[in-house]
Amino acid sequence: MNRLAQGMVMVLLGAAALSVTVASQDYLNYVRGEFRPFLIAAGAVLVLLGLVAVVAELRSPEDEAEPGHDPAHGHNHGRAPVVAWLLLLPVVVIFVVAPPALGAYTAAAADPAAAVERALPDDVPADTPDADGPVEMSLREFVVRAWTDEERSMAGREIRLTGFAVPNPDGEGWYLARLQIACCAADAIVNRVLIVNQEEPPADSWWTVTGRWVEPEGDIRRVRDHRFEVTEMVPVDHPPDPYE
Repeated sequence: MNRLAQGMVMVLLGAAALSVTVASQDYLNYVRGEFRPFLIAAGAVLVLLGLVAVVAELRSPEDEAEPGHDPAHGHNHGRAPVVAWLLLLPVVVIFVVAPPALGAYTAAAADPAAAVERALPDDVPADTPDADGPVEMSLREFVVRAWTDEERSMAGREIRLTGFAVPNPDGEGWYLARLQIACCAADAIVNRVLIVNQEEPPADSWWTVTGRWVEPEGDIRRVRDHRFEVTEMVPVDHPPDPYE
């Protein structure tokens, strides 16, 4: 790979970063929204540096034309190792493959208790507000409360949740789930509830469900999957930001 190719690779890498942050919201499939300004800045810097390298190489004289240069020596300081071509892989992935956000496969294999283990004391939601209609809650708020609220204040309350459908590997019912990330998709953990009173919809389809928490017997922290009794299901579009 010569210097001209190195510059072009930098331009392509920068363009790939800008394409998923400026031209679309695809970056939300991989990182949190707060990272957008940094990705745009990094992409712009890569494009600028790549263009500078390309222009400089096109304007520079050939090695053979330089005084005192001996082609027999075989030196070419403008070349990088062949392995550098691997830098093109992220470009190919973004422009050709474009991996989607994590979904049902990840949620089915994840440990649901990890969401509670990661939660800090300040993360526990406040008391469920009084309301005439269903209480809107994120799946994260619901599962953290279900595992930590010893007062069981959600019992008997009508609650509305939104997430995607996940098959249950154990065969009983299906999960409504949402993935939570702290930084990027690599650290995703699952928040999910088990639904057994409705037929299983297609995996990865998004739904808003209304219903009630099935209050478990015994210690709530020992429950593997909290159950949710659905009274109404409404299909919804895949959100731009799939993570909590």
